[in-house]
Amino acid sequence: MLPSFDDHLETALKDYNNKIGEMETSGGTSEEFLDALINRGSILSMMEYYVSAISDFDDAITIIGELEEGGKEIDSGSFVKAYVSRGELMSSESFNQTVEDYITAASRLKKLNRNSKYFDERKIVMMCINCSEDLIDNGFPREVVPFIEKLYDILPNKTDNWSLNRYLETLNLGGQAVNDLSDPDQALEIFSQAIGVGADLFDRGALEDTMSIVFPFISRGDIAQQKGLLEQYFLDRKTAISLLESLLEMNRLDDIQILAGLHQDVANTYLTLNKVKEAEEHLMKEVMLNMDGAEEYIREYADREKLIK
Repeated sequence: MLPSFDDHLETALKDYNNKIGEMETSGGTSEEFLDALINRGSILSMMEYYVSAISDFDDAITIIGELEEGGKEIDSGSFVKAYVSRGELMSSESFNQTVEDYITAASRLKKLNRNSKYFDERKIVMMCINCSEDLIDNGFPREVVPFIEKLYDILPNKTDNWSLNRYLETLNLGGQAVNDLSDPDQALEIFSQAIGVGADLFDRGALEDTMSIVFPFISRGDIAQQKGLLEQYFLDRKTAISLLESLLEMNRLDDIQILAGLHQDVANTYLTLNKVKEAEEHLMKEVMLNMDGAEEYIREYADREKLIK
């Protein structure tokens, strides 16, 4: 029987425990100790020993500080890996600490490249995407900027499907960040670009996640509605609905409420325009998706619009 992934982790942990133990007793360079702590911390994190992993990254960051105070230049990969890894683990306890660690890591992103320790180009891309998602989800769009800029430096000229799917994710994150920073016009441009990239992947059967093209249609529609561009709003909403309905037909829609909510939103907008027939069509679809919520919504407008006979 081949060793399992857990067996490999256990073996690696024992190796690094021994290595660190030897360095603590017989000596080793600070750089060697730093690398050993980062590697053991990463192993402990994968094994879900989070407290011990944080302790290793704390010690690694202490060594980084001591070396830099002494004028030693630290490899950008080691620097970014230590701070991002600790930040990821701290998010469940204190996201403010996560933000501080991500900001510190971002200060070395420009120097980070495929030759840095712990990183190749794909790992840089995934690290930046993951950090961006964490920051946006927790309400820190301004702090996202250096991670998005790093992704823009790497991805736009790539033509392989993996990179194009990551570029689509990047545009969605960038558009959301810009919109959260109150620049809807630029966000509109970015979401339009995302739709173009996503549509090309979709047409070629290379789109990894249909939701990654649904998102910019919904987001661009939101902005269009806010700007009073209702023709664009309805077009984008209906395209998003069509894509979600195709997922539903394939039993691949994880959250039906997203689709139900879009139907309800379109119906509500039609009602503000006194287009009762069009509103009724979407309300009935929402009824089929979510009986309880839809019936209450219909009753709210029943007397005024005579939707229920």
